[in-house]
Amino acid sequence: MFNQTRYQTGETDDIIKEMNNRKIPCVDVDDNDELNWFIGKLAENGIFKVEDIPHDKYARDRVKEPEFEFRIAFSNNIGNIDESENKSLMYIDFYFQPFDDRTYDTIGEM
Repeated sequence: MFNQTRYQTGETDDIIKEMNNRKIPCVDVDDNDELNWFIGKLAENGIFKVEDIPHDKYARDRVKEPEFEFRIAFSNNIGNIDESENKSLMYIDFYFQPFDDRTYDTIGEM
């Protein structure tokens, strides 16, 4: 495993600073509701999700990082932007917390 900073959605200012420095921050989210809330917080700060560019599920090695979900493109411009037209796109890598499939039912366990 390699070292990287994984931000929480409440650290919006730090995430925006990373994006403005042309870095791709990694952000932990619990579910789609939190993801949508966070995208709304970015929009309040003038950073908008680019709808024309699909989420990139292959931006990172999913074998080494199974909790990686996708990379989303953002821009300072409202509306749809073609990736080839805008070289100033910003990205965030989103990580969803893995679900533990184990049951905690102790019946039958020794």
